[in-house]
Amino acid sequence: MECFLNARAHEIVHGGLMALIVPGRPDGTPHSKSSLNVIYHILGSCLMEMARKGVVSEEKADGFNIPMYYMSPQELKAAVELNRSFTIECMENLPRLSTIDNVTKSAELVASHVRAVTEGLFQQQFGDEILDELYDLYLTKLLVQPSIFDPTKAINFLLVLKRQGKLI
Repeated sequence: MECFLNARAHEIVHGGLMALIVPGRPDGTPHSKSSLNVIYHILGSCLMEMARKGVVSEEKADGFNIPMYYMSPQELKAAVELNRSFTIECMENLPRLSTIDNVTKSAELVASHVRAVTEGLFQQQFGDEILDELYDLYLTKLLVQPSIFDPTKAINFLLVLKRQGKLI
């Protein structure tokens, strides 16, 4: 987050505003228990399962990593304050727009979103031939774990930052 804020500080004029929608986790929820982390952990388990079956190289699978960390509002506030290039003008949880109660539809939606985000990375590392099998397995695993769709374990929040006067 520090690198992101420093880069934006060079781009935004004094007094300028920046609005961000930040995926995160509620204060007090360990990162390992956040829905977003669990969703990507399941994708990783699919890749490892395919490596055990010999579909992909275990060496390539072991060397593949997508580092992700979802901050809590408290952690994000501390990061902005530590950076000192911005002040927080607004930080609030956004209401959930999707209230899909059906696990199948939720799983399909999550699987399609995750595929949109990660497909290029997997394609570059492992090639086109594994993609459908990987994401089909992923959807199957999402369907048998309905607890991951608990809306209390992941949030999106609106963050509006105002650029301070001097670069720090």
